[in-house]
Amino acid sequence: MKKILIISFLFLSTAILPAQNINNVTIKTTVKAEGFDGIITWYINNGKLAFDVEYEFNGTLYSSRFIPDLNSGMLNILTHTGGMKMKSSAPASDIQPTASFDRNILEIERLGDAEFSGIACQKFIIRTSNNIIECYIDPGININYYNYESFIKSDHALLALKDLRMKGFPIAVKTTDLEGKIINVVETIDMRVNSVSDDIFRIGSEYKTFEELNPMPVQE
Repeated sequence: MKKILIISFLFLSTAILPAQNINNVTIKTTVKAEGFDGIITWYINNGKLAFDVEYEFNGTLYSSRFIPDLNSGMLNILTHTGGMKMKSSAPASDIQPTASFDRNILEIERLGDAEFSGIACQKFIIRTSNNIIECYIDPGININYYNYESFIKSDHALLALKDLRMKGFPIAVKTTDLEGKIINVVETIDMRVNSVSDDIFRIGSEYKTFEELNPMPVQE
């Protein structure tokens, strides 16, 4: 049976800015994990969510935008590489968590007010059977992040927010195994309020499908 332990410590600190009610924000994060070292930039606008993933593979720089559509259950993907602009989509049911991801949360410990990179947060320790996750949540970001669970399937912070029925967004996450080995580290390096336009969630006509970019030769 899942056990949730919530321990709150309330204190005042003049060094931490008070949480705001933020509906529109860009959050740039660095992500270091086994097999991945890159940047993810998140866009939030009135409950809508999209994110850019930038990484290098075999000497080529890739940039993709992922736009989850809650209404259709489809994940729209816009990819930029070598001057090409390609669009594709996949149902959320096709998205799989990482092989080592342990979604069985045993305990959530709430440590109260904290700060990360000057951002007022709530700090949590999440324990699973295999991992200990330290995370900083900004409760002032007005989004039910857990609504995107079907698209984002390897995020312990999302699962904790779902269990707590809490609005907010993770600003920093550090996952270790039970022996202290670091599994992944996510850290916010930039945060800009009122920076997201509706264009972020649109698919422009300049994006083509793979078939449109690579037409089959006409048979004579």
